[in-house]
Amino acid sequence: MGTILNKDIRLSNVKGLLIFLIVFGHIIEIYKSDYKDLYVFIYAFHMPLFIFVSGYLSKRVNISKMINLILVYLTFQTFFNWYRNYLGKELTSPFLYEIPQFHLWYIVSLVFWYAVALLISKLELKSLGKWIVLIVIFGVGFISRWYANDLVGFASRYYTDFSTYTFSYQRTLSFASFYFAGFFLTKKRLNKLYHLIKSTGIKVCITLLSFLLIFLYIQENPVMEHIFRGSYGTDMFLGAEKDINNYLILVSLHYIIAGWICLMILNFISERTSIITKWGDHSLTIFLFHPVFVFLIGKYNITENWNLEVQLLFLFSINVAICYVLGSNLFVKVTRYICNPYKSIKNTLPKHEVERSGHQT
Repeated sequence: MGTILNKDIRLSNVKGLLIFLIVFGHIIEIYKSDYKDLYVFIYAFHMPLFIFVSGYLSKRVNISKMINLILVYLTFQTFFNWYRNYLGKELTSPFLYEIPQFHLWYIVSLVFWYAVALLISKLELKSLGKWIVLIVIFGVGFISRWYANDLVGFASRYYTDFSTYTFSYQRTLSFASFYFAGFFLTKKRLNKLYHLIKSTGIKVCITLLSFLLIFLYIQENPVMEHIFRGSYGTDMFLGAEKDINNYLILVSLHYIIAGWICLMILNFISERTSIITKWGDHSLTIFLFHPVFVFLIGKYNITENWNLEVQLLFLFSINVAICYVLGSNLFVKVTRYICNPYKSIKNTLPKHEVERSGHQT
C-alpha cells in the first residue's frame, strides 16, 4: 500500500465527470419535484463511485492528511453556517459542528475512513486478510440502517440532539464499503476493470439498456431516493407490511445498482485529456465552494416558472460555468491556502518546527 501511484488520466476524468454530477445534482435538487427520476438516478451512483475513487487514491494516507481534512471541515463548516444564516436558510449558531453542512458530510466521513485505512495499512494484510476486512465492513454497512433507530435512541439519552446526521456517522457506515473496495484495489485490477468489455458497440448497448432499466425501476420505486442517501433507518423501507424482506431487497439493490453503474463508467471513461480532466484534478476545490452558488440559486429561484426544457438547459449551463470557474487554475491558485490549511500552517512555522512536525506525521 506504500506504492506511489502514477497519474491516471482515466481516474481524473472519472472524478471530473463525478464532480460535475455532484454540482448538477445539488442544483436540480432545488427543483427536485420536476426532475425526480434524473435526481435519484444521479444519486444512485455518483457518491459511491466518488468515494470508491477516493479510497483508491488513499494508498498513502497519513496523519497530516487527516489533520488537513479536519481543518478544512472546521473552516468550511464555520463559513457555511454563517453563509446560510446570512441567506436566511438557517437560524443557528455559526459554530455548530456536530451536524455537517450540506455537502461537508463527505469530509467528515473521509476523516473516519482515513483513520481506519491508516490502521489497516499498518497491519500489512495479505489478499485473504483484505477480503475478510472488506466483507466485514460491507456487512456492517449493510445492516447499519437496520440498527440506526436503536442507536439514535440510545445516544439520545446522553445527547438529545443526536441523529443519523450527527458527525455523518450513518453515511460513513453506509458508504464505507465503496471506499475500502477502492482502497484495497490494485492498479492491475483497476486496469482490468477499464477493459472488462472491449467492444465499443457492446459497451454502448449494455450501458444504455442498464440505464433504461434503472430509470424504469426508480419510477416504480420512489423510496429508492432515500436508500441512496444512506442517512436513514429502516422504517421507510419496510413497507406497509413491515416486512424485513423489503429492507433486504432495497439495500441489496442499492449496492448492486451503484456497483453496476460504477463498473460501466469505469469501463467507458476515456483516457484522453479534456476539460473534465482539469475538473477532476481540482475536484476538491469545486466540491468545497460550489454550494455558494447553489444556495444563491435556491434563494432567488429565478427559473421557478420557466418552461422545464429551458430551465434544465439553463441549469446545465450554470453547472458548466460553476465547474469552469471553480476548476480554473486561477481560482485553485487563489484558494489553495484555504483548501490546504495544514500545509499553509506548516509553511508559516520556523524550519525546525516543520522538520519536527514531519517526523511526527
